[in-house]
Amino acid sequence: MSNSSPPRTVVVVHRTGIGDLIWHIPYVRAIAAASADGKVSLIVRPSSRAADVLAAESCVAEIIEFDRRPRKSEKRRGRHDTLVAQLDFVRAVRRCGFERIYILSGRVRYAALALLARIPQRAGFGFSMAERLLLNRPPYIRPHRGGGNWVYPEVTAFCMAHGLVSAPVVPKMAVLPEALVAAGQQLAKLPAQRYAFSIGTSAPRNNWGQERFAALATALAERGCGVLLLGGPAEREPAAAILEAVAPALRSRVIASTQPSVQHSAALLRHCQFCIGNDTSALNMAAANDVPTLGLFGASPPLTHDPLMHALTAPGMSAITPEAVLARLGELAAPGFGAVPAVAHP
Repeated sequence: MSNSSPPRTVVVVHRTGIGDLIWHIPYVRAIAAASADGKVSLIVRPSSRAADVLAAESCVAEIIEFDRRPRKSEKRRGRHDTLVAQLDFVRAVRRCGFERIYILSGRVRYAALALLARIPQRAGFGFSMAERLLLNRPPYIRPHRGGGNWVYPEVTAFCMAHGLVSAPVVPKMAVLPEALVAAGQQLAKLPAQRYAFSIGTSAPRNNWGQERFAALATALAERGCGVLLLGGPAEREPAAAILEAVAPALRSRVIASTQPSVQHSAALLRHCQFCIGNDTSALNMAAANDVPTLGLFGASPPLTHDPLMHALTAPGMSAITPEAVLARLGELAAPGFGAVPAVAHP
């Protein structure tokens, strides 16, 4: 290979969530564009569901899972929790023959992994002197000090500092064509004006609650809109409870999808005109699929990186009423809105 050829590149995405991974997508694409064959390999945490989230991405050559210290909610040990397992992981990465690594994190552990794996070009955030001693491709960046979530601002600052992008890039997600077809068939019986509700959350304090979601679903169904209750398998019981609380005469306008496929969920969102709900992955997925969102932020700071993301804030989730949500939808001229009627509570 000549010296001018783009290097074989691996990228580390340390964050654990699906939404976190979605924020990284435009920068993974930018790194891939400057890498061998226009592709990169990714080192990711299993909980990010990378193989599913990125199934339609042509720039991803392979997914390599680094399973160390899973989230407490998973209630299990990671495959790479022990030192022996981590050294085995390093040897496996070394055999891949990567020539460059971009570590989208300030963790020293990944810099040490890259050095031990004998990757010649090593770039990372460089938050600490210890990390910089193990890296060799500046510039480095400082931790985010502004308000709100730090993940997207930091990866943006890093990629701008390295000349991979010239400005922040709004995340967009690719979806498999077959998933789009299946989703369209599933939602065909709903009214054309469709709202998706993001009812899941990894943090209970971010959950708006079944009764409020049911009240909002009832109000939207009364307007002639369709409602999609969107979540994963963990949301099956809450979705069933919300659906049960909707008046029988309106229940045909509400449907639940609580299956495990991220691609199918993204495809369902593409067949909706608006998404409302908890601060969770589905809200980020909706905006990344060009669906306007209204996030309910009573326990976490609002997301501001995407113009399609609107926020309703309050000092606690219980302080956000269905009436307030309807009023905000009216201000946003959301589908099906004229005068705002009173909410019929279940």
